[in-house]
Amino acid sequence: MGTGTKESALSRWSRLKQEAAQTLPVSEEVAAPAVVAELEVPAAGEDAAEPASLTDADMPDLDSLGEDSDFTGFMSPGVSDKLRNLALRKLFHAPVFNIRDGLDEYDEDYTSFEKLGDIVTCDMKHQIEVQERKLREALEAENQARADAELEDLPDEVEDLEAEDDAEVEVLEDMQPSGQTPAAVPTDNRVKADGSNG
Repeated sequence: MGTGTKESALSRWSRLKQEAAQTLPVSEEVAAPAVVAELEVPAAGEDAAEPASLTDADMPDLDSLGEDSDFTGFMSPGVSDKLRNLALRKLFHAPVFNIRDGLDEYDEDYTSFEKLGDIVTCDMKHQIEVQERKLREALEAENQARADAELEDLPDEVEDLEAEDDAEVEVLEDMQPSGQTPAAVPTDNRVKADGSNG
């Protein structure tokens, strides 16, 4: 198709459909309505009267109906909805309609399970990993608490050592005669503020 005469898909489809309808043979177009007319018009010798509509009074007692009984009369438009529903309930309570095929997922008893034995499922592995992680976190928290407690006690020890060093310096100053500088206190045994010797 050229660019000058672009035709949309819908218009092309419509055009082809109309061309196909025009090429139909005349005999087929005339034959189709004749067949419909034959079906609609009853034959002259047959009785064209409709059967009488059934009512509640015409229906048998529901207790007398069994599995093999005919329930089609209850579907008549003259029968009340209440009686029709009761008849259908009686019909569908018959054993022929209550056969279980075993394919329903709710048929099985899911309250009792087979024992797994030595099998470890994925969920069990996950639960074990969760418990191990919790135990690891608890141990880490306990170790951290212990380390924090030791660090809190360390400044008190450092303060005690510094106080002892100050006392030694005072004692040395008292021992020196006046006008002389005190002798240097050996620093070998002193503890630094960070807790290390040096």
